[in-house]
This record gives sequence, C-alpha cells and structure tokens, in this order.
Amino acid sequence: MRILLGVSIAAMVLASVAQPAAGATVETRKQTAQGGVVCKLTDTGLNLTVKAKATGFRNEGTTSTFVICGMESANSQENMGTIKGLTIGLYSLNGASASVTCTAVNGYANSTPLYAAKTVATSTNGAAAVLNWDASDFGGTAGDPLAQNDYWSITCNLPAKTSIGYMVTQFNVNVPNPPV
Repeated sequence: MRILLGVSIAAMVLASVAQPAAGATVETRKQTAQGGVVCKLTDTGLNLTVKAKATGFRNEGTTSTFVICGMESANSQENMGTIKGLTIGLYSLNGASASVTCTAVNGYANSTPLYAAKTVATSTNGAAAVLNWDASDFGGTAGDPLAQNDYWSITCNLPAKTSIGYMVTQFNVNVPNPPV
C-alpha cells in the first residue's frame, strides 16, 4: 500500500510539471529539411535521372519531371492550424537559369484543398532561388496560420539540371512562461 501511495504521489508531481504554465506565449519556430529527404517523384515509374542525394532532390536528366515534397506537421493541434509559412529553395545544377513552377496545396483529401502556384528562375551564381507561401496565398491574412489544419504539400515541375535543396516550415508553438 505504501509503495502504491508513493507511486501515485510521484505520478501526480510529474503530471503537474508536464502541464503548460498558465499564460504561455506563442513562439514562431522553423523546421528545415533537406530536399533529398522530403521530396519524391509523383510518377513512381523508373526514372534514373532524378535522384535523392545529400545535396538535394536533383533532376540530373534532360527533361522536366513532377516531384512532390512535404514534411510531417508533428506540431499540429486539433481544429487549429499552426503552420504559418512554407519555403522551398531551388538550385541550378549547371549554372544556367531555369524557370521552376511549384504549387503549394493546403488541405487534405476530404476537404476543399486550396492551391497557390508560384514561379521563380534559378540563379546562375549558385544561390538559392526561393519561393515562399503564407496564409495570404490561400485567402487568409499574412502572419496567420494556414487555413487547413497543417495538411500541406508542394508539387514542382522540376526542369532538367535543377534541384530542390531544402524546405522550411514556419510554425507556432505554445511556450510556457518561466516561473517567477
């Protein structure tokens, strides 16, 4: 009986420590992922020229191909989106500029997904060409979370000799205020 009481008290203490403090603040954080890890071909047929590598998801071939990218939104909260922005960095593999069109999709299969397409030219000097999306691209207000509860993906028509180097997700988290 004493052991059970001691375990119960310890469990209550741990539970009270794990609860967020009243007056928690909201903080915006970023999660970054390498393109070779978070992207894949939309057509699962054999394609030997598009490769996931340590330097990104690379189209080393001579024709364009469609790829889809996305990261898990482990920070989602029930009935409330927390994703505030999406970013994708694109590179030229041969020093020539190429026009890349990507479409971000905000929503899930049984919803009415929202689409926002953007186009950027890759840089000839090795710098990333960056595409950004926020709530304003999906009918909301910039700075607010996206509308569809953090279900999102980005599909790009990746030209020959281009690469998706990275993706970044900006998201809100509740951070407890330190005790005074």
